[in-house]
Amino acid sequence: MPEKINLENLYNTELKPKLSELDNQRIAIINKIKRYILLSIIPVALSIYFSISFQNPLPTIILVGIFILISFLKISPLWKEYRSQFKEQVIREIIKFIDSSLSYSPTKKISQSEFVKCGIFRTGIDRYRGDDFVNGTIGSTQMEFSEVHAEYKTTTIDSKGRRRTHWHTIFKGLLFSADFNKEFNIKTYVLTDRAEKMFGFIGTKLQKMNKARGELVKLENPEFESEFAVYSDDQIESRYLLSPSLMERILSFKKQTKKNIQLSFIDSRLYVTVPYRKALFEPKLFGEMINFSDVQEYHNDLSLVISIAETLNLNTRIWTKK
Repeated sequence: MPEKINLENLYNTELKPKLSELDNQRIAIINKIKRYILLSIIPVALSIYFSISFQNPLPTIILVGIFILISFLKISPLWKEYRSQFKEQVIREIIKFIDSSLSYSPTKKISQSEFVKCGIFRTGIDRYRGDDFVNGTIGSTQMEFSEVHAEYKTTTIDSKGRRRTHWHTIFKGLLFSADFNKEFNIKTYVLTDRAEKMFGFIGTKLQKMNKARGELVKLENPEFESEFAVYSDDQIESRYLLSPSLMERILSFKKQTKKNIQLSFIDSRLYVTVPYRKALFEPKLFGEMINFSDVQEYHNDLSLVISIAETLNLNTRIWTKK
C-alpha cells in the first residue's frame, strides 16, 4: 500500500503533467491520420470508378499506394518523436522510482548472441529485435533485461509460382540475465513441461529421449516436476544447484507472473525468459493515456522482472567464485 501511495504521488506531481503534454501529441497524430483519410476518399473513390469502368485495378492500386506512402512519411516522424518522449519522460521515471541506481536505454536490447547463449530456444534466428534495456546492480546482484522478439522465416510458393515469406515467433517477451555468483561446470535448463502434462507417463518417456540439453533430472518436488522439465549434464550438481528453497521460489515466481517462464544456468549466469504477447512499455495511440491505471500497469510489469533477484534470493551469496 505505501508503494502504491508513493506511485500515486509520482503520478500526480511528475507524470500527469508530462502525460497531458504527450496526450496532445497523440491527438495531433490522430487528427493528421483522419485528415489524410478524408483527403483520400474522393480520389480513391474516383480511381475505383475508373478501375471498374475500364476493368483495370491498376489506378486504384497506384493511388492507394501513393496515399499510404505519403501518410507514412508524414506521420512516422511524429510517432517516433512521441514514442521517444514517452520512453524518456514516463518509463525512465518509473524505473528511477523503482530503483534510482538502474540504467535505462530505450533503444538498446540484450544481444542476439546472449539470447542464443542462454540455450532455452534452439531454433535458428532469422530476425532479432528488441528495446527497453535495463541494467544495474540489485543488492549484490548484477542484472540486465530487455524486451526481445526472435523470429524465424519460412518460404512457400503457391500454384502460380509466387514466393511468399512467412515470419514465425520463436520468443517474444522479456529476457532477464543475472550473475549467480557461482562458476558452473555444467549447463542446466529448467523448461516448461508440456510433454508430461499432455501425455503423462508417455510424456516422461518422451522427455528422457530429449538428449540435446543433457539428461532429464528427476527432483524431489512433485509440484516443481509437474511444471518444469529439468535437463543437465550432471545429475548431482544440478540437484545441488536447484535447492529445495530455490525450486519453491521459482514456483512462486511462476505463479506471480502467470506466465510459462523458463530458466537456464550457463557460465555462472541465470537466464529467465518471461513471454508476453503484447508490446511492453509502449505508449497508446488510440485511447486516452492520462490515467493512473496505465502507469500502475507499466510499474507492475517493470517491478516484476526487476524483483527476480530478490524473489529468487540471488543476493544471498551462499557460493563464491574461484
